Amino acid sequence: MSAGRRPGLVRSRGAWQWHLLGASARRPSRRGSFGQDMWHWGKKLVAHETGHTFGLPDLYAFASETDAHRFVGGWDVMGLVGGAGPQYFAWQSWKLGWTQDSQVVCRASAGSDTVYLTAVEYGSGTKMAVIRTSPTTAYVVESRRGVQADTAVCSTGALIYRIDTSVRTGEGPIRVMDAKPSATPASGCRPLDDAPYWAGESFTDAAAGVRIDVLGADGYGETVRITKS
Repeated sequence: MSAGRRPGLVRSRGAWQWHLLGASARRPSRRGSFGQDMWHWGKKLVAHETGHTFGLPDLYAFASETDAHRFVGGWDVMGLVGGAGPQYFAWQSWKLGWTQDSQVVCRASAGSDTVYLTAVEYGSGTKMAVIRTSPTTAYVVESRRGVQADTAVCSTGALIYRIDTSVRTGEGPIRVMDAKPSATPASGCRPLDDAPYWAGESFTDAAAGVRIDVLGADGYGETVRITKS
């Protein structure tokens, strides 16, 4: 792989996987709920529980006094099982080895990269751009389209989320950034269902020195620029 294009990715991968696997191992037992959940969620529940078998954490909140799905909404089957966009995040797919290192661009030092992201629902192309911000944290941007498992999504575009592998399962190890936090979701949609960023929009975390610009889009993905200062 190109060391200049993806600095630090493979070196840090094992540590990031370890944190997520460790977090998943501490999740509370749900013995006895699978039977009734199967009737409610159907085949999506199999994808969710199989994800746990492979080491993926729960992405919904265990402390659900407000909204149990405030971290990722319906954007990954490990969150809201019946959500509108149940396709696994590109991060999850990479963690499991389904997305190859060659399909990832990682920015670990100051600088910028312009990347064309093919939507995660398709098999080929670059699947995510990552800005590493610490040994256990990073921002990820991926493209989502209303095809395959995600035919019911309420919005498409560049989906941005923050990873923190030191956070336990059920406490938000992945958190989606909302491009439209003040917007009222369309009928039948939930908060965060309209989270993707569109061409011309940008995300900034000044404290982390991170900026992500969506430069353009077509039917298969987005062109983004990731910058670390």
